[in-house]
Amino acid sequence: MIIKPITSETGATVEVEPEAVLADGAAELLLGALNYYNVLVFPQVHMSDDIFLALTAALGDMHENKVTDDGSAASNKGIFRIALDKDDKTQREFILGNDFWHMDGMSYSVPVKATLLKCESAPKVGGDTGFANLHAAYAALPDEKKQRLAGLTVGHCLSSSLRRLYEHPSVEDFARWDAIFPRLEHPLVWTQESGKSALLIGSTANDIAGMAGGESRALLDELLAWCIQNRFTYRHKWHDGDLVIFNNPGLLHRSYPYDDAAGRVMHRTTLKGREATTAQTGQLSDAMY
Repeated sequence: MIIKPITSETGATVEVEPEAVLADGAAELLLGALNYYNVLVFPQVHMSDDIFLALTAALGDMHENKVTDDGSAASNKGIFRIALDKDDKTQREFILGNDFWHMDGMSYSVPVKATLLKCESAPKVGGDTGFANLHAAYAALPDEKKQRLAGLTVGHCLSSSLRRLYEHPSVEDFARWDAIFPRLEHPLVWTQESGKSALLIGSTANDIAGMAGGESRALLDELLAWCIQNRFTYRHKWHDGDLVIFNNPGLLHRSYPYDDAAGRVMHRTTLKGREATTAQTGQLSDAMY
């Protein structure tokens, strides 16, 4: 297994044969590299679904895909098939909502540990995936800004993200989204067991508790703009057979827009989180974000 850094801040490529990821000690090595580099790219490794699922299990406990179950063969294995060829409105919204910067698992008090994305069919146009290093972005904030953010709480919900897809979302839309992922509060600054801190922002960040709406939105937008500067980001262009594993607590991520004709098909699994954002216990719905 050969691991090479991609940028000075984020990402590394992993050269390995598919079966070798299941060898003794491989999972521990990959988890260590994941925590260090935040994004691991396996270029055109062409991993089967069976090895993909075995690797997921070796790395941790996999989330069930109840909300994202679309009846496909992949879904029957527990894999979320990411493609725009879906008739169900909510399923399609989940995928389109990925075009906004976000962190997976904000409907949990213990966010997703890692996400694994396997490229079944690379998009003809668009469809790249971007990653923003929250650890590096927070560390680079001026001390006075860190002091201002300390102790603030941010409310996350699915409607904050998916309402962006519509000019005039309906009352029924909001009720449907809230049934999946209602508002849940997290600290704005999440100081993790590693000693690193991340800003819990992105498309699901709806408001800062106790702050006026306009001021709250302005601060969240300002922080997002800071975190997605080029110096903190890595953008991955997909090729058939690529696998990417990313360290969710340290990153925002997004897909770049693509249309139905692009033919983009991804297989995704997620690992249950290991670290709560607060001492409180939140809901454990199988939410997308």
